[in-house]
Amino acid sequence: MPEILFKAFLSCSFAENDREIVNFFRKIIGSFDMEVQVYDYQEIGRIPDKVKENIIRSDCLIAIATRRKKIEGSDYWTYPDWIQHEISLASAYNKPIAIFVEEGVKIEGFIGMEERTQEFTRGDLIKNLDKITRFLFNLRKYLESTYQPERMQAPLLLRHYVHAKEAMLSKEHTVTRCEILMESLIGELEATHHSIELEEMTPGLSIKPSQFNFICKEKPPGMNVEPVIVESADHKFLWKVMFDPPLKKGEKVKYAFKAVRSNYRPYTYEEVLERIRQGTYEYKEPICEACEWHISYPTLELHFDFEFPDSYEIRKCYPDVKIGEKVRLKAESELKRIKEGNFFTAEKMFDKWTLSLRVPRPLQGHLYYTYYEPPKAAELK
Repeated sequence: MPEILFKAFLSCSFAENDREIVNFFRKIIGSFDMEVQVYDYQEIGRIPDKVKENIIRSDCLIAIATRRKKIEGSDYWTYPDWIQHEISLASAYNKPIAIFVEEGVKIEGFIGMEERTQEFTRGDLIKNLDKITRFLFNLRKYLESTYQPERMQAPLLLRHYVHAKEAMLSKEHTVTRCEILMESLIGELEATHHSIELEEMTPGLSIKPSQFNFICKEKPPGMNVEPVIVESADHKFLWKVMFDPPLKKGEKVKYAFKAVRSNYRPYTYEEVLERIRQGTYEYKEPICEACEWHISYPTLELHFDFEFPDSYEIRKCYPDVKIGEKVRLKAESELKRIKEGNFFTAEKMFDKWTLSLRVPRPLQGHLYYTYYEPPKAAELK
């Protein structure tokens, strides 16, 4: 389902020494599916009609208040005059406003703007990236919450449950089994997609399955349900379930699939450290992913079990939740719900460890993880 594309009017400096900063923010804003609107014509003291028209047509205003002139007798700086005029205009039309303020710039004259501002440092934008993206994410969620319902796209389907089990069979192989019960929420649903991507760049790794099986367990009478592999490469495996004829609203399908792959995860603690040293590993700390599941459709129940080989003694393990497939910000409240509800468990039965994640009503747009630290080579029997 495509995201809603919001229009953000960007109020900013057009000075040459600010160009790099403005371009940085334009790219970050665009990554949140917000189309940046810039009108490159400013006059001190009045708002040109074209600027006014663009602000009215936009869903919000984002200002970048960069340093202009040093305020005499203080440590503060002014910012471009027209930014204040454009903020006032956006406020008059009840447009949501977000202001990025360069360190040392003094913002005055805006009542209640404190919660709408985020400071940044000119010489260390990358260090500020986390708080900048968090600020934009909150703006994006606010825009979604106030968007007119009749203009929003309804979800295509509902997944009543996702039950997945993955087992690390050995150092060389893993197998994933998954069963899904889904229901169409639209008049004609032709397909639903699945994908797995390998973000690690260590040479020789692959997620391309050596064996892939599919079975449809329940379907409407007279319907053909078949898997179609769209892309099968070392770093991406994309496939879809096709419905012929298309599913009607309210019709349900239950299907299952099995995939046998080479084990792309580091098998020992030493292997993790070596990949980190090479700079090819996805993380900077010695952890491994057991589960990574993105909730792309409304889902009532997510179960994911990960089994380790016999006598494979894992070390610390824990769950995590992030928001947004691209930005991946920490979802603190959802992680708190998982911990308080005991939705994550680590159990050892005799000589076999299993990590289990059981989440009722997981949140759409969130990614659910379980992590573990692998054993050292000397600990393996």
